[in-house]
Amino acid sequence: MLEALRGLATPALLAAATVYFLAWRFGESRRLAHIYSLGFSDPVLSYWSAFLMQIDSKRYIQKQWERVPPGTKWVKLPGFIRWYVLPFGTEEFQALTRASDDIVSSTEAVNEYLHARHTLRNDIIGDGIQVPLINTELTRSLGELVPEVNEEALAALDEMFPLEGNEWKSFLVSPALLQIFAKVANRVLVGLPLCRDASYIKTNVDFAVNVIVMSFVLCATPPPLRDLVDRLVSPIPKKFERIRGYLQPIIDARRAEKGKARRGIRASCTDDRDIILRMMSTNFGVIHTASMNFQHAFYSLLSMPQYMEELRAEVVQCIDEHGWSKTAVDNMKLMDGFIKESQRLNIIGIIIGNRIATKDCTLAGVFIPKGTMLTANVVEAHNSRDFWGSTVDEFDPYRYIRMEKEAGKKLGIVTTSANSLSFGLGRHSCPGRFFAAQELKLLMAHLLLDYEMKFDKKEQSRPKDVWFGMSCMPNPNTRVLLRKRVKA
Repeated sequence: MLEALRGLATPALLAAATVYFLAWRFGESRRLAHIYSLGFSDPVLSYWSAFLMQIDSKRYIQKQWERVPPGTKWVKLPGFIRWYVLPFGTEEFQALTRASDDIVSSTEAVNEYLHARHTLRNDIIGDGIQVPLINTELTRSLGELVPEVNEEALAALDEMFPLEGNEWKSFLVSPALLQIFAKVANRVLVGLPLCRDASYIKTNVDFAVNVIVMSFVLCATPPPLRDLVDRLVSPIPKKFERIRGYLQPIIDARRAEKGKARRGIRASCTDDRDIILRMMSTNFGVIHTASMNFQHAFYSLLSMPQYMEELRAEVVQCIDEHGWSKTAVDNMKLMDGFIKESQRLNIIGIIIGNRIATKDCTLAGVFIPKGTMLTANVVEAHNSRDFWGSTVDEFDPYRYIRMEKEAGKKLGIVTTSANSLSFGLGRHSCPGRFFAAQELKLLMAHLLLDYEMKFDKKEQSRPKDVWFGMSCMPNPNTRVLLRKRVKA
């Protein structure tokens, strides 16, 4: 009898999920019927459009965007779970970025697509503590942190890319860079010696992967069943207990230091579990995104070695004049432009800056129902011929240097705008982008100064990126040949 019930459980769950999501799709399609659809608008046929988009999302959105009739204000993009509503023009984009948080919420969007109540084990995202702390305290401390970040970058590179003599050696780049970025970030978050503990670093890297996988699983699960599915299959509670074992002694030691670094900390942030969860969620935010952005830029550099000497010369000049300091890093303008141009052409997803409408509202003259997921089209922003001109498809590391001179204002890697969305949009842009930019430039500087490098293959062209749905990642199977550089 029990075996028979177990055999019926999976089909029953699948049937329940199908009924739930079809009902949701019909309801949402009806509420958004007045908004132009990128593909079929029919609730059932829209799944075919969603399927086509999953196969090649970048090409799909480019082709559909070209077909949008003039005068259209908003468009909707089909996903398997829900519709995404995107601004089509400048006025609509500005309306989205300027809308107050009580109308469109980035926190609610993060909670939905990451299922934070389950994956991050808490409801603290957007509670006004973590983001301001990163945005202000961490950013203010960047100058003081350069020596530590620099030291950790060197140590991590030596550990992950061990070399002897003058021989070339092949390395699988993706896992090595994940470890490097985890070590560098945790030098700031937890310090020595824990940032070099292999088990602690691996647990944090694995946790980030677990969050992404579980968010996909829970997205495909009807809400009434999510608590049950989470309890049955999630590996995250075990990761929490492991990380607690590493962090609890540090927390206890800090508490023993009477009054030190306690000013301004809210009572809600003094619970040990709360602190550990915040550390885990911060690690999740800083490791994978920074690593993917760096891999994209690194692969671009290897496929265009003509820029290596210019970049290397800039690094040498900046270090000679300012030492390994924030001033030196800030003055690496070509490096900045190279990485930002890589971000423009090598996106990590076709949409960004998700917001959920928390109430019925009108944006740029169009009614937006409560619960609508609003987002921005990165592909169009970064590839618009109207904005970027005839060289839009060319990789030009000097592009932003010229644009800065023409505009008379800074347009560096940390600057966000309607046509530069790598770090998000509006006041909810990535709070850690200033630290991330420092990491990216320091690591690239050391690779240029200390290593000779090339792809481990005959053809030195950039490896093809890997797309899964609306997300993109640098090819994880890429191997690179490195050897120690003999300095003149």
